[in-house]
Formats: sequence, C-alpha cells, structure tokens
Amino acid sequence: RPSKLQEHPLLPFSTLHRFVDMWRIASTLREKKPSIIARRSCKSTSERTATIGQQWIGRQLEGLGSDGAGVGRCFSSSIPVGGSGNANGKDAVALQLDYYLSPQFAGVASALANDLYGKHGVRQLDLLPTCPPGQEQARVRDFQARNPAGVAVGTVEQNIFIPTLASHPELKTTAVAAMFHQSPLCIASVDPASSPPARPGGRVIGAHEDTVDLLRCLFPDDTITASSRPNKLTDLLVNSSVDGIQAYTTTEVPTIQRRLREDGAGKELRVTPLEGVGGAKLGYSQVVFAADECLEGNDDRREVVRAFLDATFEGWAYSIRHPEQAAEQVVEAQKRLLDVGGNGDGELGAVDHWYRDATGATTNREYDVEMTRLCNDMVKGTFQGDKYGVIDASRWDEATAWLLSQGLYGLEKKDVADVTKGGSAGVHYGLDDNLWQPPGHLLGGNQLAQRILRSAKASAEHFEATFGRRPSVAVLTVGELKRYAHGSRRLEIYSDKSRSWFAKTEVGRANNFHVTEINLDSDTTTTETLLSEIYKLQKDDEVDGIQLMWPLPSHIDTAKVYAAIDVGKDVDGIHYVGQQEIGNHSAYPPVTPAGAMELMSEYGVELKGKRVVVIGRSPIVGSPLALMCRQQGAMVTTIHSEVPDDVSKEAIGSADVVLCCAGKPNLIPVEWIADNATVINVGTTFVEEVDGLVSDIKGDLSKTNARYSPVPGGIGPLSAPMLFRNVAQAAWDQMHRGKSAALSSGWSRHPERLRKKYHFSTYSEALEAASKVDEISSIMDHHANMKFNHACVNGVDLELEFFTWEANRLTEKDYDAAMAVDMLLAANQIRMSNYTYNLKEESIAKYPASPRGSSKMLQVDGSGRVTYHRNFSEVFPSVIANSHLVFNESKVLDARLFVNGNDLENTELMLLDLGDIDIHAKCSETPLRAMIRTSEASDGDVLYDSKSNTSIQITENIGDWMEDEKSDGNGTECWVSVRSDKSIEEFLKEAGSVPIPPYLHRSAEESDSEAYNNLYASKAGSVAAPTAGLHFTDEVLQEIGDENCSYLSLHVGAGTFKPVLVEDARDHAMHAEVFSVSVREVNRIIDALESGKSLTVVGTTSCRTLESLFWCGVKRIRGLDDGSSMVDAGKDPNHILQLNQMEWIPLLVGEGRTISRVTALKALVRDRADDDVLCGKTSLMICPPMYDFQVVDNLVTNFHAPDSTLMLLVSGFLKDTKGTKIRQIYEDAQTRGYRFLSYGDVCLFSKPGTK
Repeated sequence: RPSKLQEHPLLPFSTLHRFVDMWRIASTLREKKPSIIARRSCKSTSERTATIGQQWIGRQLEGLGSDGAGVGRCFSSSIPVGGSGNANGKDAVALQLDYYLSPQFAGVASALANDLYGKHGVRQLDLLPTCPPGQEQARVRDFQARNPAGVAVGTVEQNIFIPTLASHPELKTTAVAAMFHQSPLCIASVDPASSPPARPGGRVIGAHEDTVDLLRCLFPDDTITASSRPNKLTDLLVNSSVDGIQAYTTTEVPTIQRRLREDGAGKELRVTPLEGVGGAKLGYSQVVFAADECLEGNDDRREVVRAFLDATFEGWAYSIRHPEQAAEQVVEAQKRLLDVGGNGDGELGAVDHWYRDATGATTNREYDVEMTRLCNDMVKGTFQGDKYGVIDASRWDEATAWLLSQGLYGLEKKDVADVTKGGSAGVHYGLDDNLWQPPGHLLGGNQLAQRILRSAKASAEHFEATFGRRPSVAVLTVGELKRYAHGSRRLEIYSDKSRSWFAKTEVGRANNFHVTEINLDSDTTTTETLLSEIYKLQKDDEVDGIQLMWPLPSHIDTAKVYAAIDVGKDVDGIHYVGQQEIGNHSAYPPVTPAGAMELMSEYGVELKGKRVVVIGRSPIVGSPLALMCRQQGAMVTTIHSEVPDDVSKEAIGSADVVLCCAGKPNLIPVEWIADNATVINVGTTFVEEVDGLVSDIKGDLSKTNARYSPVPGGIGPLSAPMLFRNVAQAAWDQMHRGKSAALSSGWSRHPERLRKKYHFSTYSEALEAASKVDEISSIMDHHANMKFNHACVNGVDLELEFFTWEANRLTEKDYDAAMAVDMLLAANQIRMSNYTYNLKEESIAKYPASPRGSSKMLQVDGSGRVTYHRNFSEVFPSVIANSHLVFNESKVLDARLFVNGNDLENTELMLLDLGDIDIHAKCSETPLRAMIRTSEASDGDVLYDSKSNTSIQITENIGDWMEDEKSDGNGTECWVSVRSDKSIEEFLKEAGSVPIPPYLHRSAEESDSEAYNNLYASKAGSVAAPTAGLHFTDEVLQEIGDENCSYLSLHVGAGTFKPVLVEDARDHAMHAEVFSVSVREVNRIIDALESGKSLTVVGTTSCRTLESLFWCGVKRIRGLDDGSSMVDAGKDPNHILQLNQMEWIPLLVGEGRTISRVTALKALVRDRADDDVLCGKTSLMICPPMYDFQVVDNLVTNFHAPDSTLMLLVSGFLKDTKGTKIRQIYEDAQTRGYRFLSYGDVCLFSKPGTK
C-alpha cells in the first residue's frame, strides 16, 4: 500500500512513485471493467502502464459535480475527460504536470471547475500520471509519438527544461508560456542560534534528486545530499541530520513555519531564495511546453495549444481574484484525482508530504488559501499587456545562458550558440516567443518594471557590499490617504509584496533596501511637527531618501514642508521641475512621470516634433511629465479643469500622443482620440463596482487604432521600481559626495567645524601634502585651516579644518571639500594588484578576427548581468538601440622604425607621441620623442635608417622606458632629430612600419596596414590604434545610421602600454594626450542627450575625451579658464583646453556636483560656429573608487592588459571598488576562449544603473 511504501527507508524517491502508480493501476483493475485495457492497442508494457494510468486519472475526473461549498460547477461534463478518446481528437489535450495537482496548479483546477477548457474549445483534457523529476519532456515526447493527432503539453521549471533539452535535443520540445515568473526554489534553515553548532567543512543541505547538481554549483563549500520529499522536513526539524533543505517558498516554507509555531521552541525560519545566489539565473517556473510539431505555424494543433493556454490562464485569473474558492477547487480535485487509498471516501490520504501537520492531521482551509495566494503571487509576475503567463524573451535568454554555462546535470559547459549550431545568443533557445504574447498595440509595463526593479536591487546589493549598509528611504504619511483606501485589494489582484506601491517596506526587504514608514496622525500633526520630522531625517546620514506622501491635510503649509526636503534626498522628485529650470539635471525625477517616459522609450514612442497633450497639471505628475516631454522636443499642450470641453476636444483630436493624468474615471470620451494616436493611461482609479482599476478614458480603446498602455498593467507597475531606482542612486550619490563620505572616512563633526588629522613620517611629507591641499583649495574656492603638530621621531600630524564663514555653519561645500582632500591624502591606497589578473599567453590575439566584425562580444548590462555573444556584428546594433555613438577617428601612422649604428643592428626605434606634433612640418625642424630598444643609448649617437637612407641623432637621453611584462623588454626614452627635409608624415610612409603592439611578439605584416586602423579613421596622429573601433564594419555602421554617430579625435601615444609600477596608483604619472572635436559634433551629442538617447562611446580614448570635455566645461562655468580653445588657420594652437591628472577632484566641490553633462558641454560651445574646433590636452586619470563617470552611459572596449591604467578605468566604470568583479569577468572570459588585447574580442559595458 502507498502508506507503507512512503514509510520505507530504503526506496529511492523515483522508485516510490513508480510503485504508487502501479498500485493505483492494480486497484483500478480490481474495481473497473477489464475492457479498460483494450481502449488502446499498446506495443509494450511501459506503454500499457502509461495508458492505463492516464485513463485511470481521466476516469476520476468524470462526473465531478458541485458538491463542495462555494466551489461551483466542478469539472463539468461538457469536458469529457477520460472516455474513449484519450487525447486522440483534434481538440484534445494531454497534460503532464511536473508534480501532483496542488495549489501550484490552482489555475488548472479553477479552469476545470468553471468549465473554461470547454469554453475555449478544448473538448477533452487528460492528465498524464506523475513522473520522476526531469522526465516531463520525455513523457510528453513519448505520448506525442504514440498519439500524433493529439496535443501533449507539460510543465517543468526552466532550470530543468533547458539543460534537459540541451543534452537531449531529440526531445524536440518548446516552451510557450510560464505559470510562475520565477523559481520558488529556496534553502530553508532554522535560526542558527537555536540549532546545533555548525559542522566542520560547511553545512549539510538536503535536496531533491533533480536539484542536487544545481545546489552543488551554488554552494560549493557545503555538502549536498539527496533527500526524499517525505523525509526532508523530519531531517531538518526533528533529527537535525541536515542544516538546511531545498524547499519551495509557495508550499513547503509555509509548512515549516507552521511546524515551528506548533513546536513552540522559539526557532526562526531562514529562507534563502536560490535566484541570485552566486549570480544564479534560474528563470521561470511551471513552464508550459509542447512538442515542436504541435507548434508549427500551419498546424491546427498550434491553436489547440493556444486554447489550452487561454483556459488555463483564465483559470489563474479566477484564482487570483477568488483565492478562497480556488483553494477549495484544488482540494476537491485532490480528493477526486489523488485519493491514493482508492476507497472513494474523499480523504486526502498521502497526497503530499507538506499536507500533514506535526500530529499527522491533514491541512486546513486557512493553510490551503495561504498556499494558493503565494502561488497566485508567482503568476501575477507573468502578466504583460492583457494576459498572464507571458515569458519575457530577454529574461528567458539570460537564464538560458546561465544554465548552459554551469555544466549542470552532466551537461558540458556551453554557450547558447553551441546548442543553436552557431546561431546568436539572440536566438530564444527552447522558446516560442510568438504564440503567447499580448497584442502589439498594448504598451504593457510589467516586464519593464521587473527589469528596472532587478537593476535597482543589483545596485542596492553592490552598495551594501561596498558600504556595509542598505540604501534607505523614509516614507512620511500624514493621515489616511483616500487613494489608498483600496490598497489591499489592489495588492491582492494586481501585484505582490515584493513589487507593490502599497507594500513599500516589503518591497524594500525583498530588494535589499531599508524602508522606514512613519505614519502621523492628521489631527495632531502641525506644520511645525512635520518639519521637525523632516529635519531629523535630513540630519540622519543613513537615510538616503525622503518621500512625503501627497496630498497633505489642508491645515499643513504644503509649500513650506516640501521646500524643506533637501534636493539630495528628494527621491519622490517634488523639486524636479524647479531644479531642471535652474540647470540641475541631476535632480531625481518624480516616479510616475519617469515611469511613463520609460514606457514610451521602451516601445519607441517618438516625441520629438510631435503634438503631445498632457491631461492634468498636478505638481507630482502632470507638470513634470509635460516638462519631460518638452525636453524630448515635443510641442506640449496641457489640459486641466479650467479648459472648456470644445477646446480640449480639439487639442486631443489633433494630438499624436495623449497622456491622461487626471485620475478621474471616464473623463475623456474615446471618440476624441485621433486615429493612430498613442495613449498613455497614467491616471487610474479603483472602482468598487467593477472591482478594478478604471482609466480616464470613457470607452473601449481596443476598438480604435490607437496604441495604448493598458489598465491595469501599464504605468502602475512602474511606480515602485522607479522609486527604488531613485533611492539606490541617492544612496550612491550621498556616499560618493557629501556628509556620509566625509564622516565615514574619519572626519569628526564639531560645532560648525569638520576636522581630521593626517599623519606623516617627516615634515617634508607633511609639507608636500599641505601644498597639495592648498593647490586644490584655490580651485575649490574653499580653503582649509591647517595646523602642524610635531612629535619628534613619531612624525608629524597635519590637522585640517573646514567650515563656511559666511553661513556660520557647516555646509555641503565643507563636506565636499573634505571628501576631495581625502581623495588626495587618504591612507587607503589604490593598489594596482587589486585590479590585475593572470593573462595567459594563449589568450592574446596575435591576429584580428577574420572577417572584420566577427569577434565575440561580452556584455555587462546596467544591473551587472553578463551575457556572452558569439558574433559582434550580429548583435551590436540591436543591443545599443536608442543610443548615440561616439568614435575616435584618429589614424595610426607607421611610427616604428628599425635602425643600425653604434653596435646596433636592426634595432627598434618607436616614436612615442605625435599628438601635438605637426606631421606636415619638416623632420629636421621638429624634435621627436622616441624609444630605442636598447639600454645603450647616449646623447649624440647617430643611427641610420636603411629604408630611407636617413640618419637620426639622439639629442637627449631622458631615461629608462618601461613597458608591460608581455612586451619585448624595455628600452631608452630619448629625444631624436631626423635629418631629413621631408615632412614627418612623408618620412614615416617611406621608412616606418605599422606599430603593432610589442606584446604580439611578431613583425608587422602587410595585412596589418589595414587591420590596425579603423575603417572610419581619417586624422593621422596616433602611434597606437584605438582598437575598440576595429570591430566595426561598413555594414554595422550603416545599420547604426550616420545620424546616430559622432566623431572626435584623440591621438593615442605609446604611453598606453606603460604599466602602473608605483604602489599607489594615484602616484602614477598619466601620459597627456591631445584631442580635438568640432563644435558641430559636440552639438550633435548634446541634441542626442536632450532627446533621451544614451551615450555609447567606442573606446577608452573616446571615453577619456568626453569625460575631459565635461570637466573643461565645469572649469568654463566656474571661470577657471580664459575660453581660448578654438583652433583654426588664424588662431594660436597653444591656446587649448587643459585638464590635469587629478584636477577633477576639486572641480567636483560646490556647484561642480550639480552641473549636468549637457550644461557642461553647452558651456564649451556657446557662441561658437559649427566649424570651430575644440582642442585640448588631457592627463585625466580615472580610477576606482573615487571617479564617478559624468558623461558616458555605455563603453565599447577591448580586454586590457594587466597593470594598465585602462584596467583602472573599466573597473571605475563598473563601480568595481575592489577589483573583484572585473577580475572575475576577465578570467571567465579566458575560460570561454575569448581573445584579449588589441586584436582580441570586445566588451560592451553599461554604467551601473543604466538601462
């Protein structure tokens, strides 16, 4: 009997289930007519067993009526399940669930109970027997092969589906939808304080057979042991044979919590979701899949699958709105389908191990409803547009790439391209992304909202790892908000506590934020008491953001209290409009308008030059949204309560885009909307009579040709993610500049003073430090008081003090100045050893990819996710859509020569820097800086170039030349004079060779002349290539479009090969490089930024140039240069923009931190003609953790050499403060066969938080 089998200690879990199935069949044969066996001709015992088992379950479904209170019609006879057809009919479906029918399939139970399958044309539904874990695809394939006219579908987790399909492609199954938006898998353990001491060698974790490999991958230091489902709760809670168990948050976690409460020992449950552990991407759960042949475009069975999905997810919609009834429907189905005792008494028997409490009694109704609600929450996450179950193809791809890369279940580590036979990672492996998607005219926001929230969570986790605390927001509410009256119901039917605006504390907890909700009584709260609360929060350095909920009671001075919120903590964007008007473009945007703009950007809604109507003018929605649209180049009309209907009708009827922000149901007749307009439903109202949200539009938009955001599921899901994105950014901003950064680094706050002591070994070191502080103080326009304290052999203390004399108090400028001094003097060194890696010789690309553009691409997006692409040209244009690209058009000269003389034979002479040299000048009149590959070089030595019959004299020996360890040794740096009347350019064409990098350990070849220059290179002056551009082909550039490209020039010097040899990277002397860019190109960049495009720079040289231009713009705004930076035929080329190595640090102080990139760039080109050229020389050093990128959103760059300043730059770009992330990325790339350095593969990095 099953009850005995389940108690047997020696039977494996899978064997147990086979025995149970066989026992069911035997019981059926004793009680049913023998003819049941003859319903289908079976060729084997296994086929006969599966058939009989399937028919047995089917017969249990027959005749189920409305015998459960509140259940309604249970499994109506209009769906003849079982019977004689057994899924052979045209409209029949066989369903293989990956476990028993429990709350995780409440949608199926509700669809059966409410006759939804019949309603949608599925005339027969047969449930196949449960199978061992991981066998679902094989069972569906087997059934489909034996029943070719029918349709078999199954469910399984993506983390099982993908590895199974990759290792057994002959299964030919494809996913079409998913019931759960993420895996419910977790590790459950009890509070260590009330558990036995930790075991030596790590924890012991019990897991199901099908997830042992996965857990071993995620927890390599722990012991993972197979644990049967019936025994694992006992293993954890009773005999403590394991420290944790693999469990499901939707079912088993509530059971454990209940057991702990019953136990009364005060133990607490700790739950660790597997999603995200060690970067894990498990993807979707309860994935619905079918045999490939059923999904072919011209096959009628494809529509049967669609009908099954229609019914199933309508069943889930019923479960979400009626969880109590759905729970009863699940229980009823279990009684009829899973009565293991076979006695027909309706008792649950041994359905599932989690259905019994500590006494052995079966579950109660309250517990059923709890599990059903938890499962409903998982389903709500799949809603997109107008339906549940929709799979986001990009997220599917991310999970697929991760699962294939881990080598799970005996599968070799693979890229997606490996299993798609060379295809791109853009191919949605194992997924049909067309069958179950919302209509194209719906602008759904759920998937976008989830991506933004995942990105905010990743930023919050990185923040906590860096600073030891979570980003924090305080939410202030005065009285009861009328619009929150239906918050609990909206949470029930539209969202869950990890994503909802109505559960901010829970959202914070789920996404690594700290939320403090302060609720004040409206009757006793005055303006003064509310101001007092705000002031306390503003002084709290661990509160990053303040949200004061709107509206306030009428007796509160609204303007006064909102004005009191500091702009730096205004995460709700109440100051946004005013700050934009005065040029502070770093102010945080109000969340709902920002969400609307994100949605329009997601769907490519063009605003520039369009007529836009904004309905509503509230200070937190309508007004800022109108401003945002104007900033995108739209002609905006605002309609409000004082505008007559006839004027409103005319304006709306002529609008290309209508943004409804009134929050008044049925305000605007749908007939007013122009044909083919875009409607964004921002304002919504919950109406009790319809038990749902209603938009401002009266009528059915679906009957028009408009594109529109649905209600629900449009703008609403975006508000909470946008808020937490603001909070994450505010946390980073506060720690990078301001009070927290200063106080956490040792500055002490005295009344109206900031003080800190720096210790030095000698007076000379202390004086040098004081000199540095004095130098930056002049730029900051904020000087420190200094005091020296001499302690003889114990060294010297330099005490610094900042305060603002005019204000007679501490100001933000004091904190900024303190932080700037710390950047220069702090003892925490920037150790290059933290930002290096082990570069294998075989990883260095000796030749470029052939053909050009066929290199691999590694992508790190704004949330830190890593994606591996097989072919750059195939994916890059689509990945950087809605971005403006900036290229370095500098051209490489043949700057390497081989000379003889003075006992030297065929010795390399490399020109080091031609950036500020006029290459059209005569050689004999122009001193050139060079490196000779010998240590024996003296002033006056004359060398000879045989190719051009030209002598070259060493005029000054500068010293040793050091290159990185992969190069051809070191040499001597010196000044030389070329004895020729030819121009430098002509001489190099005759005598020089392509200066390929020394670490290639080969001579230049004819092919290098083309390969080592970019296709668009035009301005000669570099001695090393800006290699990120080598991947671009004419076809890729054409696909990107000329209108999306700008060009500048920074001439690359050989200093790019010099390693950082000093202990503290701040002491490394950066090589200065010359750049130039036309005013026309700068204006094009400004236009792109103002239109909402992101900025993607190609190469670290382009990146360094744009960041330098920003700081030069700040200098211009602060009056720190004379404005002479234009070079043309009549102007002195020596009057150029200049930026020193660490000059950006004092420029950041005061107003420098509020100047936007657009404002800074505009300052440089104001009153200049398009044909004017900005020229400059920059020594800017970019390194973590100090530098925060001001201009660049995305960076295209190659893999760099260890110990180079470029490793610091990319680490800083990724906000990798300790170097661990970039090292892991590089080492993983080597493992995957990526090629490194100048001729190697390419990376696309997005600044953390960037979309």
